[in-house]
Amino acid sequence: MTDRRFSAPDLARRLLAPIAALLGLVAGLSVLILPSPAPTTADPTTFSAERAMASINRLADEPHSVLRREAHDRARDDVVGMFTDLGYTPTVHSDPLFDFSIPEDKETFDMLSTEQQAAVKDATADTIVVDVPGKSERTMALMAHYDSATVEGTENDEQSYSSGTSHGAADDGYGVAAIIETLRAIKAEGRQPENSLKIVITDGEEIGLVGARNEMRHHRADYDTVDLFLNLEARGMSGPAFMFETSPNNSAVAGYFLNHVKQPVTGSLFPSLYALMPNSTDMTNLIPEGFTVLNIAAVGDADHYHQSTDAPRYVDHSTLQHYGDQALDLTRAWAFDGQAPTLTADGDLHFFQLWRGLTVRYPAAVGTGLGCLAVIAALGAIAVRTRSLHWKRVLGSVWGLTWRAVSVSTAAGLAQLGAMAMKWAPESGLGPNPLLVWMFAGGALIGAGLTAHFVVRRWKEGLGQETLAAVLLLLTAACVPLMVLVPGAAYVLVLPTLALALTALAPQRVRPVVGALAAFVIVVLFAPTILFIHELLSLSAVWATVFFAIMPMAPLALVLLQAGSRRTQRTTARTSSSPDATLDGAAAAGPATATA
Repeated sequence: MTDRRFSAPDLARRLLAPIAALLGLVAGLSVLILPSPAPTTADPTTFSAERAMASINRLADEPHSVLRREAHDRARDDVVGMFTDLGYTPTVHSDPLFDFSIPEDKETFDMLSTEQQAAVKDATADTIVVDVPGKSERTMALMAHYDSATVEGTENDEQSYSSGTSHGAADDGYGVAAIIETLRAIKAEGRQPENSLKIVITDGEEIGLVGARNEMRHHRADYDTVDLFLNLEARGMSGPAFMFETSPNNSAVAGYFLNHVKQPVTGSLFPSLYALMPNSTDMTNLIPEGFTVLNIAAVGDADHYHQSTDAPRYVDHSTLQHYGDQALDLTRAWAFDGQAPTLTADGDLHFFQLWRGLTVRYPAAVGTGLGCLAVIAALGAIAVRTRSLHWKRVLGSVWGLTWRAVSVSTAAGLAQLGAMAMKWAPESGLGPNPLLVWMFAGGALIGAGLTAHFVVRRWKEGLGQETLAAVLLLLTAACVPLMVLVPGAAYVLVLPTLALALTALAPQRVRPVVGALAAFVIVVLFAPTILFIHELLSLSAVWATVFFAIMPMAPLALVLLQAGSRRTQRTTARTSSSPDATLDGAAAAGPATATA
C-alpha cells in the first residue's frame, strides 16, 4: 500500500488554486448584491425606493398601452401631475402616433384590427418634457417611456397587435419613477444646478419608438445643448440595473459612468454584444443623431416582461433602489460638480468588474495588446511541448471537448423547442416558463461535468500535454475572431487564455501562485457573465447560454490540475477499449510523455 500523506507545504500547494477559485466565485457574484431599499424617512437628498414606489403605484395601476386610449391618457396625466407636484411645469409634445409617410408606421397600422385603427388613426404620441435650467446650458437628459406594452402576435395566420395586459410597473415604471425621485432629490439640495438637466418621458416606445423618433423629427433643436442621454429601461423585474449600451467611441462616457456610480454593474462585453443584436430602445433613434448615450436596464425575472405580472405587487424594491442610486449619482455629478465634462472620444474603453464596486478598465489599444499577448503565450506554451506532443491525440482532445459542449447545448436547445411545441413554454419565449431555469442549469451542469471529467481523465491517462494543447488551440481560435469582430467582449476569452498559458509556462516553483491567480481570473470573469447572458438570451436561445457556461470548465480544470502538480513526470497512457476513448483518440499503444 502506498503512503499518500501530504506535507503541509504540499497541501498548501494543492489547495491554493481551489481556494482562489472560490474567492473568484465570491468576488464575481458580489457584483450582483443589490442595495437595501431606502425608506420614506431617508434623507430627502438621497434616493428612496419606497418613495419612488408611490410613482409606480400611480402610473401602473392599470394597463395603459397606446391602444388603450382612455387608460393611456390617464397615465399621461398622472406623469404630468407627478412633475407638477414637484413644482415644475412640464411641456407635452403632441405629435402623430402614426406617420403614414413612414413605411414602418403603415405596416404597424395595417396589423391593427378595424376597431383599433379607428381608435388610433388620429391619435397623438404625447412626450412629456421638463427643463431644469442650470447656470450653464450644457445639458444632461434623463429619458424613460411611460406607455405600457402592446403585444405582437399572430391571428388567423396574420400578424396582429393586442392592447396588452402589462401594467408597465417595471417596463418602464422603473425608469419613470427613478427619474421623478431623482429630480425630487436634486431639488431637495436647495441650490441651482451648475449645469442644466432635461427630463424626457416618451410615449409610443412599445409600438415603434414613436416618441423618441418624433422628438428627433419635430423637436430636434430642443436638444442642441444636450451632451449626454441617460436612458432607463427594463426587460425584467429583478436583479441589478446594469449598463448595457453606450454610443460608439465610449471611452469618455463609460469612464464618466464608472467614475461617478458607486455600484456599477456592467462590462464592455454587454455594449459590444448589444450592438450586434436586433433589439431596440429609444436610444436607437438618438445614437444615429450623434448623441452620447448610456442605457441601463434590469433583466432578471424576464418572464414578467410584457406580461400581466409586470405590476406593482411584483416590483423588486432593491432593483428600483439600484436604478435610482445610479441615476442620482450621475445626475448629481452633472448638476453640481462644476464644469460639465467633454464626453466625446476617439476610442472605446474595455472594462469589467473584479468585485462589487471595483472595476478594471483600460483603453482598447491595451485590450488589443493583451489579446496579442494571449495568442503568443498560448502558441508559445504549445510550441515548447511540440516535440513531445502526439498530434493525433491533440486532435482527439479537440474533438472530445467540442462534441461534449455542442451535444449538450444542442440537447438543451431541442428541449426548449420541444417545450414550446408542447405548449409547456410560451412559443415566443416571453412569459412564464418554470422549465427554463432547469433547462439552463441542467444543461450547464451536465456539460461542465462532462468536460471536467474528460480533462481529469486525460490528465490521469498521461495525456495532460495533449489536452492542454487542445484547449489552448480552441481558445486561440475563438479569441482571434472575437478580437477583430467584437473587441470590447474579447476580454472574456483573452484573459482566461492568457491565464492558462502563463500557468503552463510558469516554472514549477511558482506555478501554484500563478495557477491560483489564473483560477481567480477565470472564475471572477465568467461567474457573473454566465448569469447575465442566461438572463439575456435564455428566453429564446438557451442552447447559447448553456454553451457559454461550459466554456470555462476546461481551462479552469487544467489550471487547477497544473497548479496542484508537484513535479514533471513521465507516465504511460493507459489503453482503453471504451467507445469514448476511441472517439477521443485516447487509446494509444506505447508510452506517452506528459506533464502531470
